[in-house]
Amino acid sequence: MLRRFLTSVGFAALLAGSATARDDALQMVSIDVEGGGGTLFVTPDGKSLLIDTGNPDVSRATGDHPSSERIVAAANALGVKKIDYLLTTHYHGDHIGGFEGLLKRIPIGTVIDHGENRETKASPAPTAPEIDMKNPPPGSSEFGYRHYLELIGRRPHIVARPGQVFHIGGMTVTIVMADAKPIAKPLPGAGQANPSCAGMEAMANNGGEENARSTASVISWGKTKIAAFGDLTWDREKDLFCPIDRVGKVDVYLATHHGTGLSGSPAAVNALAPVVAIVGNSARKGADAERMKTIKASPRIQGVWQLHTTTVAADINGPAEMIANESTDQAREKFFGLRLRIQKNGEITVINERNGFNKTYGAK
Repeated sequence: MLRRFLTSVGFAALLAGSATARDDALQMVSIDVEGGGGTLFVTPDGKSLLIDTGNPDVSRATGDHPSSERIVAAANALGVKKIDYLLTTHYHGDHIGGFEGLLKRIPIGTVIDHGENRETKASPAPTAPEIDMKNPPPGSSEFGYRHYLELIGRRPHIVARPGQVFHIGGMTVTIVMADAKPIAKPLPGAGQANPSCAGMEAMANNGGEENARSTASVISWGKTKIAAFGDLTWDREKDLFCPIDRVGKVDVYLATHHGTGLSGSPAAVNALAPVVAIVGNSARKGADAERMKTIKASPRIQGVWQLHTTTVAADINGPAEMIANESTDQAREKFFGLRLRIQKNGEITVINERNGFNKTYGAK
């Protein structure tokens, strides 16, 4: 079902929902943190899960409005005054950088991650020098990880294990991969041979070992399943989906690694077979042509939404009304997000914050 542009009053009402809708709907926001990771989930009873915290507060990517400010604005818009669970997929700066700033703006409860930092080289290149792990340089993932541990302090801290399940206000979060270890047994409904694995070659480049260690999860709400895999890389996708698919079909796919060429293999995307894809790209990062082609060709896809117009390959941009930030001028944009209202009966409504344009899909 396609709805027309809304008045400001109608848009606000749709975001909040009626009293009845609030009792049933899971709220999900893909927050514009300029090519970083930042996705918020809020259950009808106000329980919250945040996956990643975006870029550092002092960042050229986010300028005067850092990731932490944007995340808190999204949380407050949904009445959230505390992040109950923070899942950190991995320790690269665009996924962990906003943690310190966020702690100054909003309380955070339990923290979940994959455990120790695994990135020991100064760059992804095979010949890159090893990091001195006793004195890691600023900017390295080891330096960021140590500071992250300091910031966690005495908060509850869980090191995720494949197959582990968390229940958050009626939402079920299943860890399907963590620290490069996949679940041992397929999830219910999965376990079939994956024909898209045929001819799949290895990819040496992973953009840094921490990408490959991303904590990948499937979030269930009623009839709807959502795949959130962080920056999980091509070869680790192969471990999870080949020769058999261990995950099964989902309804919403947060495009892995912002839709870059290092992830989003046909083996993964065709097995997940999403109805809706949310691409968390920036104007100059992610939404790579080949990966977008794979998503658009997946067997059940009905809608592909982007956080940004991409300048990498302009001809692959979708309709403007399905892009949250149309301008590529960072100084002018207002960091709009994409909001999803997900009913337990499987109805998924995606809303563009920029213009109120929205479309409703049925989970399959």
